[in-house]
Amino acid sequence: MKSIRLFFPAIAFLLISTGIVAGRIVRPWSYQELLDKADLMVIATPTATNDTKEHGDHPDRIGQPVIGIETGFAVSAVLKGDKMLKDFVLQHYRSDKVEVPNAPTFVSFDPAEKRTYILFLVREADGRYAPVVGQTDPGLGVKELVGVAR
Repeated sequence: MKSIRLFFPAIAFLLISTGIVAGRIVRPWSYQELLDKADLMVIATPTATNDTKEHGDHPDRIGQPVIGIETGFAVSAVLKGDKMLKDFVLQHYRSDKVEVPNAPTFVSFDPAEKRTYILFLVREADGRYAPVVGQTDPGLGVKELVGVAR
């Protein structure tokens, strides 16, 4: 009988102390999956970043307004793809003021910081590249290399 008297207050406390939790499933990618699906795998440093005229809903997440971005990269090494490639343009997005619940996680680059990244990319029809994982969580296919000289 004593355990029943403790059970109900414990359940009540649990229900009161927890808020509504929202989340979405994010698919984990192994490095082998990233490599297998990539058209291009490079070590590169951003050189310039500019907004494009692309404004509207995120291509994969209706209701999330975005602005298109093009970031130019200088290639340090090509690990998969065209070994002669010296530079390329990455097409990605940023939030346009309003962030919706469970929104995509975007990537951003500051060329002034001279950071180096390993990028797993697919070539788009227009010649630009996009993250192999898609535009919803592009950071899963873009990894900063710490302690790497350019």
